[in-house]
Amino acid sequence: MTTPSSDRRDVLKGLMAAGLLVSTPSWARSLWATGDAPTAAGAPALAVSTLVSGSALDSAFLAGVNSALPGHGATATHQLNQLDAGLYQQLNAQLNDGEPGLLVALLDDASAVLVLDLLRSAGAQVLSVQHHQVAQGSDAAAWAQALGQSLMSDRALPQAPQGNGALSCVSLRCVI
Repeated sequence: MTTPSSDRRDVLKGLMAAGLLVSTPSWARSLWATGDAPTAAGAPALAVSTLVSGSALDSAFLAGVNSALPGHGATATHQLNQLDAGLYQQLNAQLNDGEPGLLVALLDDASAVLVLDLLRSAGAQVLSVQHHQVAQGSDAAAWAQALGQSLMSDRALPQAPQGNGALSCVSLRCVI
């Protein structure tokens, strides 16, 4: 028996697959190109990329990620625009190019479903996936910044501010 949520997921996966067949990559090599600063142990660090989906919390989240990377430089940041198939195809091409990387993201629910399917299909090691209900307000930006820092440092994730009119989002961290 199928549930409405599994039917919705199948529809989203079908839309994404159709888009992958039609679109062509235009920036496939740029997704993970973020530098190769050495880690404390002297080994090259994984290239870091961030994905966001256009919420009001994006800039605070990105500031948190960048502040957790002193001396590493800026990360490659990509905004997924709803169900833009071209962006998902470019992400898929990067996931399958053999280049290792670390991906952290703060996405809306629908984008997270599609990105997680792509990640798992490419054999990525998903380290963390958390669903959040975040109340809009002054505490939300501080929470998003702390979330970005926590995902980069593998610390416990901060508690999202609670209240009316909550924004539903998903955070994730994975190694490709």
